[in-house]
Amino acid sequence: MFLYKKIKEARNEKKITQKQLADELTKRGRKTSNTAVANWESGLNSPDVDTVQLICEILEKDGNYFFDTNNNFRYASNNGIDTDGLDENDIEEINRFVEFIKNKKKNQ
Repeated sequence: MFLYKKIKEARNEKKITQKQLADELTKRGRKTSNTAVANWESGLNSPDVDTVQLICEILEKDGNYFFDTNNNFRYASNNGIDTDGLDENDIEEINRFVEFIKNKKKNQ
C-alpha cells in the first residue's frame, strides 16, 4: 500500500480528522493545513521525512507501517507501461497518478 493510503488508514484508525492531524502537526512545529493532509492522502504530494516522523508519533505508528515494502504493489511495469530507464520512485509516482485518476473517475 502506498504512503498516502497508509496515512489515511492510520488517521481513520485513530479516529481523527484531517484538520485535527494538521492542528497537531502545527502544535509540534510543522505548520500544516488540512488541505495539505488531504493532498497527502490523495497522493498529490507527500510529506517530508520530518513530518512523517511526527505523523508516526501522533498516529502512534512505527515508521515501518508507512513504508512497508512487503506488500503487493501493482507496478506500472506489470500494467503494460514501458518503464525502461525508470527507477522504483518513478514507477511509484506513475502508480500514484493512476490511483488519483481512478479516484477522480469514481467520484464523478
